[in-house]
Amino acid sequence: MKKLSKYLITNVIKILILTEFTGVILFTTVEFFEHMDIFTKSAHAFFYSALYLILRLPYYVNLLLPLAFLIAILVFLIIMVRGNEIVTLRTSGISTLSIMKPIAIFSLVLVLFSFALAEWISPFATTASDYIYKVRIKGEEKQVFYKNNRIWFKRNNVICNIDLFDGKKDIIKGITVLELNDRFGIHKRYDAPEGVYRDGAWQFVNVTERTFDGTGIVSKKTYERYNNLIQEPPSVFKVVDKTPEEMSYKELSRYIRRLQANGHDVKRYLVDLYNKIAFPFINLIMVFAAFSVGLRYAKTKHISKGIISGILVGACYWGVHSISLALGYSDTFPPIFAAWFSNFLFIACGVIGIITLRT
Repeated sequence: MKKLSKYLITNVIKILILTEFTGVILFTTVEFFEHMDIFTKSAHAFFYSALYLILRLPYYVNLLLPLAFLIAILVFLIIMVRGNEIVTLRTSGISTLSIMKPIAIFSLVLVLFSFALAEWISPFATTASDYIYKVRIKGEEKQVFYKNNRIWFKRNNVICNIDLFDGKKDIIKGITVLELNDRFGIHKRYDAPEGVYRDGAWQFVNVTERTFDGTGIVSKKTYERYNNLIQEPPSVFKVVDKTPEEMSYKELSRYIRRLQANGHDVKRYLVDLYNKIAFPFINLIMVFAAFSVGLRYAKTKHISKGIISGILVGACYWGVHSISLALGYSDTFPPIFAAWFSNFLFIACGVIGIITLRT
């Protein structure tokens, strides 16, 4: 059995490396041609575009790993069918579960690899690649900074920090603006729970204005609506804004706790947090999916069927998973259920598929 396990794992790894490499090259090529007009506008931009694409590799590797693993198993199973190896193993008394076991154990290694990649490498590489694309290639000026999970910027005698910036909806939640006097003391302070960028200007609600002198608060005013509290457009904050995909599990967890302490709604971020744990386990689920589908090709000799089946199963999984996450974002599903629903559904379908196989 040790020789069989080594044979199975070695051949799956070979096909996995080839499949993963092909997928990464394909995605990189598509992204290059998608931004070719920007990447090739100068030698300076072309150099940074190469660095940008290199930094994108960890994200692509992690994203494509489950699909590449699924295709690798399916292709190898069909190769074994073509060589009558499956028939030989079964007539020797080796069950489907015995064939699955070493590949399932190897999938747990991929689970740990995927989590480690997403936790320690991808966040840094993605943040660096976004900075290179927006600042070095496109020439957007970095006027703001991201520190301690907050966005900070200084303009003349104004200091501002933002709790949460939603770059997709151009919404700010939790903002404090400090106006300093000539002696760098606080002259005025503005606090607002929320603001939206509309019609070319920031529109904030329930803004509190406090005026200070050397001894303390002189006056306090509240505005139901306040326009142009800050003049910076959303594109300025998007240069340093970190999405949940760019954060590690630890960083996102700390970010959520701070938002909860400040009274912000964090359900959307909880979905992303639970998904960081659920996503690596896709590699284990793909073992069940591959065996439940691949061993049904008992009479086929076409490897292309394995590749097409892998792509279809992978597309089906991503469709269900995306819908599930969307339902979690909209509060239809609880966050943890939204992140794990597709995993439980596909592993259940995989187990049923394997049990119903004709052996």
